[in-house]
Amino acid sequence: MGNIVLLDDLTINQIAAGEVIERPANVVKELVENSLDAGATNIVVEIKKGGKTYIRVTDNGKGIAKDDLQLAFERHATSKIRQIEDLEKTYTMGFRGEALASIASISELTIISKTEKDTFGNKIKIKAGDIVDFEEVGASIGTSMIVENLFFNQPVRYKFLKQDASEFKVIKEWMQKVALANPDKSFKLINESKVVFFVSGNGNIEDIIYQIYGKEIKDNLVNVDYSEGDIKITGVIGNTMIAKENRKSQIIFLNKRNIKNPVLSASSDQAFKGSVGIGKYGFYVLNIEMPPSYYDVNVHPTKMEVRFKDEDKVYSIWYNAIKSSLLNSEFLGNNEKENNNKDYIKNEYDFVTSKYKDVKKLSKSIDISEEKELRKRDNTRKVEYKYLGILFRTYILIEIDNEIYMIDQHAGHERVLYEQIKENYKKHIQSNSQMMLIPEVVNLSHKEMEFVKENINLFIDTGFDIEVFGQNSVKINGIPDLEYRSKTNNIFLDILDEMITNERTSIKDIEERFIATVACKAAVKANMDLGKEEVDQLIQNLLTLNNPYTCPHGRPTTVKFDRAFFEGKI
Repeated sequence: MGNIVLLDDLTINQIAAGEVIERPANVVKELVENSLDAGATNIVVEIKKGGKTYIRVTDNGKGIAKDDLQLAFERHATSKIRQIEDLEKTYTMGFRGEALASIASISELTIISKTEKDTFGNKIKIKAGDIVDFEEVGASIGTSMIVENLFFNQPVRYKFLKQDASEFKVIKEWMQKVALANPDKSFKLINESKVVFFVSGNGNIEDIIYQIYGKEIKDNLVNVDYSEGDIKITGVIGNTMIAKENRKSQIIFLNKRNIKNPVLSASSDQAFKGSVGIGKYGFYVLNIEMPPSYYDVNVHPTKMEVRFKDEDKVYSIWYNAIKSSLLNSEFLGNNEKENNNKDYIKNEYDFVTSKYKDVKKLSKSIDISEEKELRKRDNTRKVEYKYLGILFRTYILIEIDNEIYMIDQHAGHERVLYEQIKENYKKHIQSNSQMMLIPEVVNLSHKEMEFVKENINLFIDTGFDIEVFGQNSVKINGIPDLEYRSKTNNIFLDILDEMITNERTSIKDIEERFIATVACKAAVKANMDLGKEEVDQLIQNLLTLNNPYTCPHGRPTTVKFDRAFFEGKI
């Protein structure tokens, strides 16, 4: 007799359960997604003991017909697809036909369901995969699924579950995400007979975010509504005032299914770069809609992992959706929207995707006035303001329509210089230097010398005129031709020190940080006195920029105070 045997159905289902059902939260996920697929607009989830002993999901969906009720618990039984080709056409949350069979095999499961056509509802009880009762009962249209004693027949797996509070926390976090993906649906979560989360389904995602994240986040949201071909991205992102230390506040949905995807995460990092602090992450809750044929969700039974068939295209569209929304924010009371942001965004996108590497270097004979020209908006924002003065020799105060704006003179000037230096760098302009009266020879450490040798084009393309001068020395003939209000003789060493202290492995990160550092070191500092003309020039320069909102390190250039703020303090 051979050694290969066919496994019985219960063993097969329990193996599948190991893939699909790892903890109570997986049960909640599968049952709530079934409710959504059934067209439910009102879903109630009740939990006891972290979901270990009791999970109940009740919905007002279309229900399950009597003839389908028993078949629904057979492995690979599904109403979602009929053949392999249907995978490229289905928008439903589930389609494998494994979830109910898996849950039924490791719990005591009761289902009460009624369709619109049925006079009575039907109730079925299943224990460890076997039907133990089936009867007609009175019921409302929809379905109620009760899962009790999860993993009662798998004690080893049960031992791996965490404490009740920890298991419930995972359930709550998932319920909040599914509510964000479906703001037009009502969700209620009950834990130990107490309502802990409820949304009405009024369609307003800001109300849900207020309940989950609080008022500060809600008040600093930017709406996203971006389309390109068959792909559409909607939702909200945080403006430049919001940044987090981790990615927990970056939530991605694909056709309303919560997913994780490194392509989209990397794209959002680039889109937020320069708008949030270094080492921080932008806030967003976004749903990307596309035809099912554009992606493969059939990577893992949990369906969290997704592969896109054209990753470059999706990366670009995701970047554009976030960047264009960030750049359409108010600045100094001006809400003008512009189509020419597309040119600026394309220019930025080409830079972050390294498309400037192959650009032929321009002639050193380019007119200096052309070199200093910023990449500007088609039309400068029009703002009428009253100059009030400078606070603490650092913050410029202006009044616009009964509102006070405070402009950080260093952050604002840093952004202006950053845009100028970055454009010069992109075009490989090497003549934009101011020559020093006496060239300076600087002795460097071995580590500093290695950095200069490896990145000498960075120095040259941003306006430094330097050359290697001996084994551990460089000769500085010129520095970037910018308006310095600080001492210029140490700018090279200041930049080198900053770069060595904050090394990056990615060449693109090194480029971005280097350009930002040059702008930072050259910009006016706090406690430097500016005249009225200098203030006006700085404000006018900011008004010409596509992105005047933050310094390149993510610090806001302006802060607004309305009249109510002062009246509440005085």
